[in-house]
Amino acid sequence: MKEKRAVMETLFLILQIGITMLVTIGLCFWIGYLLDKHLGTKLLWAFIVLGILSGYRAVYLLIRKHIRGRAYETEQPEWAKRAFRSDDPDQEGPGSGENPR
Repeated sequence: MKEKRAVMETLFLILQIGITMLVTIGLCFWIGYLLDKHLGTKLLWAFIVLGILSGYRAVYLLIRKHIRGRAYETEQPEWAKRAFRSDDPDQEGPGSGENPR
């Protein structure tokens, strides 16, 4: 079950990377096109480069967050894994049940 989850997380990361690059480059292209059309400038290429750079930065942050999340899962102490486990709905953990007052 854990392997299937890891594969799905990786597939969603790849999908998110593609969408992020497409949106950032497309949005910057659109802004550059509108500025060229209405102001008569030649800023389209500058905005395309800006879109590519911002897309790479966003992808870098996504991958860094994904890697740090996996490192956190493997570096957790055993007591933290047991305390915050949500795999088994029958197991009671902190915050479950009634108020102890």
